[in-house]
Amino acid sequence: MNIMNQSVYKRKILIVDDDPTSLKILESMLPSEKYEIIIATNGKEALQAAFDQFPDLVLLDIMMPDMDGFDVTRTIKRDPRTKDTPVILVTALDDPENKITGLEAGAEELLNKPIHSTELIARVNSMLRLKQYRDQLSIRTMTGVSYSNIPKLQEDVYKPKEEIPLILLVEDNELDARVVENAMKDQPYRLEVVTRGEDVFNRLRHDNVDLILLDIILPDLDGFEICRRLKENHRDIQVVIVTCLDDLDSKIKGVEFGADDYLVKPIVGRELKARIRVLLEKKGHLDSLRSHYEAALDSAILDWLTGLYNHGYFQQFLDYELKRALHQGFPVGLIMIDVDDFKIYNDTLGHSAGDAILRELGQVVRNIIREVDLAARYGGEEFAVVLPYTNGENAKIVAKRIHGAITSHDFFHDESIELHNPTVSMGISVFPEEASTKKELIEKADKMLYKAKQQGKNQFCIFEHVP
Repeated sequence: MNIMNQSVYKRKILIVDDDPTSLKILESMLPSEKYEIIIATNGKEALQAAFDQFPDLVLLDIMMPDMDGFDVTRTIKRDPRTKDTPVILVTALDDPENKITGLEAGAEELLNKPIHSTELIARVNSMLRLKQYRDQLSIRTMTGVSYSNIPKLQEDVYKPKEEIPLILLVEDNELDARVVENAMKDQPYRLEVVTRGEDVFNRLRHDNVDLILLDIILPDLDGFEICRRLKENHRDIQVVIVTCLDDLDSKIKGVEFGADDYLVKPIVGRELKARIRVLLEKKGHLDSLRSHYEAALDSAILDWLTGLYNHGYFQQFLDYELKRALHQGFPVGLIMIDVDDFKIYNDTLGHSAGDAILRELGQVVRNIIREVDLAARYGGEEFAVVLPYTNGENAKIVAKRIHGAITSHDFFHDESIELHNPTVSMGISVFPEEASTKKELIEKADKMLYKAKQQGKNQFCIFEHVP
């Protein structure tokens, strides 16, 4: 497998504060190998940077001399170029009115100084995922409208779901449960309370839960273990760890087990509402991405055999994605996949069996990639996977996952079939480092696919950058 030497893609974060010390503290908490930091010292500089450099996230101090953080937030959220950019307001004042004003201005999050690095990283990562989902919804909508003239697909795919979101509170302390119930009584959500960890999994068998408020200390199961199991099997459900443990280790453990957020008791109602609002928006975006696919089942944008997006949709989507990548400055990986010796299966087992292999392989690929990625049938036994925000090293990781999933999948349920399990060869290229156009990106991935075939099949090759 040929591996290119490529710099890591960094998400752009705009930090705005008129205090040089605060700027340095925040910058030091964000690893330079993961994030590209843009600095602004006042509101006007912040807006100029937001409109010129299109950051993925804004960390914004509220108290500034010329233009406060609320006004900056309102301006960012009014402008169509930046309205989807998440804003985290930072304040030294623990005043509930600040939180209300900030949320009404359009901020997604509020953090109080002094800020713990663990909390900051958790909030930043959550907001960056939210930005990805927002961007992908926009691209999928544009692609569907451009490629398909089907009114249903254009009008109905992204309408808000009619069901009231269901929130499950897992809390064995009656007093703490009542605090949450009182805070949520005027909110447009359904709130159900269970007192044991096993009750969570029993409840999930009967209804779709959107968000879980999960106490750590429960009578039967450890809250961290519940979180781990939830994220293994129900990864779209938003999980908020609720704990009386305000120590750093507990926060780190919650993040490592996949928690989307955490709250420390005693719970403040306004903060609880703010956290829930943002997480339910993120869950809504995930549901909408899946709704796009489900609505497409009855349209002309899916391949009839595999259920993946078809060649035409892939071409249109890649056009839009590369334009956005060029505009916002992020890489896009492309993996081309071809079934090795596919003719043998058709000739030996018949075309129906060959179709079944392609159908199952397509679903294996679709299940292993992220919601923001796109899998398509390129033609025949060839598939394509578009990977937004992905450089060469990360594309290699995805290719390994795909290879492992296909290798471990049982394509033949009949033990009498003596043929070996299908294998695939893959070629990878990355925009814009290795290719500056869509045509070049596809051609280079195809070239690497051909090289993988030449080198023995059942492997991937990635385009090597030659300075």
